[in-house]
Amino acid sequence: TIVFFLSFQGAAAASLSLNEVLHTALTQNRDLNAARAQVDAAVGRLRQAGLWPNPRLQLSNETDLPFDHQGEYSRSIGFAQDFPIGGRLSRASVVARVDVARALTEVNVAEASLIANVTTAFDTIVILDQKIALRDELIDIDASLSSATSARYRLGEVSALDVNAASLELARVKLERANLSAERMSTVKTLAGLMGNAPDAPLALNTDLPALVVLPSPAELTDQALQRRPDLRLLSLAADRAGAEQALARASAWEDWNVSLGVRQDRRVILGTPPQPTDKALMLTLSIPIPLFNRNQGTEAAAAADEITAREQLAALRTRIENDVLGGYQQVNGLVDAIRTYREQVLPLSGNSIALVRNSYRSGQVSISDVVLTERQQRELRASYADALEQYFRALEKLNAAAMSNAALLTKPVDSSAPTTTEH
Repeated sequence: TIVFFLSFQGAAAASLSLNEVLHTALTQNRDLNAARAQVDAAVGRLRQAGLWPNPRLQLSNETDLPFDHQGEYSRSIGFAQDFPIGGRLSRASVVARVDVARALTEVNVAEASLIANVTTAFDTIVILDQKIALRDELIDIDASLSSATSARYRLGEVSALDVNAASLELARVKLERANLSAERMSTVKTLAGLMGNAPDAPLALNTDLPALVVLPSPAELTDQALQRRPDLRLLSLAADRAGAEQALARASAWEDWNVSLGVRQDRRVILGTPPQPTDKALMLTLSIPIPLFNRNQGTEAAAAADEITAREQLAALRTRIENDVLGGYQQVNGLVDAIRTYREQVLPLSGNSIALVRNSYRSGQVSISDVVLTERQQRELRASYADALEQYFRALEKLNAAAMSNAALLTKPVDSSAPTTTEH
């Protein structure tokens, strides 16, 4: 049995599990913090939506000073206030309140997207470590085989072609490992960026294979998805907002009434008469806009259409979620069975075959080409196993995203002896 472990970051570094990486990302990711700041912006708009318009101070002064200069004037001071009617402010507050809920839900959408991206990057590193560990094992074996072949060549037991075949196989595996290591380094930096880490910050990861899963029933997963999916909630809120906008449009058909209250002082001059006394008056003005042409009918119709759109999109998304959960459930279960078959049957049999052919080569019963061919078959089987693991991780990621499941729910072990190593 070959145990795969992570040795790239140094044994002294503390390695992070997927849950720890997710916690760091949800805490430090700057894009997520920006989405959270929009909640405060929505709360501010809610506070503003319920405020009355400010009163206006009105000042007026009329005089004939630039003209006849007979001492005529008219001065007034007053206050004007717009009075919202029809419940416009309360309707606007309802719209703003829905916007706060939408902002909170958009944070949940951003969190779900971040979790999916982090999980994908982390799982990619796990698979790459499996592939790199396989190449390390093959490099050790091929190096030993190349040394043995060179020794036998010096004794005249094999030809130079056998030596070249062993050397070329070793070089090819080393190149594969180099390519995988480069891809791993790039993926680690992608993960570090999602976590909000600085480019030069070290990042050690625990990439041991997790246990296989036992899934809840499709009905349980579907119910969970319909309750938790933030994009579903977002469409529901979009429909609610459209309904609130219709009510606001109807309330806004009557514009604010304006009431003015003030005092005016006048003095008039009539030629040929004694000076006139100063007149004082209390002013009260009421201005009522009449919704004769514009009753916000277009805005109300648009909001009604938006509500229908959101309701239809909501129904369509619910159908997609039900299908995605069922399809993901079936795919994950099928891949669990395939991985079990690899671990319990295919890989042990392949390991026995390669051990037999190597022993036969050492005793001179088979040629180096037979060894290379058998090793290539084993490598292809191990690569197929790694591909199955990758498909399993991707299917589980997709199911997690579809059902909004957490890692604890979908990683209950199949049995207590579920291997976290790759059999040789």
